[in-house]
Amino acid sequence: MSAAITSEKEIKKRNKTRIYLIIASSIFGLLILPSLLMIMFSAMMFDSPGSENSVPNITLVSSIITYPIITCIGIVLCWILFVRKKYLTAIIFASIPILNILVGIMAVVYLFVFCDGNFSC
Repeated sequence: MSAAITSEKEIKKRNKTRIYLIIASSIFGLLILPSLLMIMFSAMMFDSPGSENSVPNITLVSSIITYPIITCIGIVLCWILFVRKKYLTAIIFASIPILNILVGIMAVVYLFVFCDGNFSC
């Protein structure tokens, strides 16, 4: 009886994790396409004098450039971990692109608040 309960809980956990991984992989995978466009134009952020030494500017460009790499690694690793039945770790790896997006948003907010929207701060 306890084996059936354990397997039933395991099946529910597996299904919830699978749904989350499918949604996260789809959303973050689709966001790679606009990020490739942003990567093409990210060099323009260094046009203004002094912007090459601006920490928030470098942080923003680094976040944009590393997004596709981190997302691809996260998606592959989360599904590998899912197959190995490490569900919590799979969810964590699927959510790694959120950190990259948050770092980019924080850099943009810093540029607007402390640098008045200028890339040379």
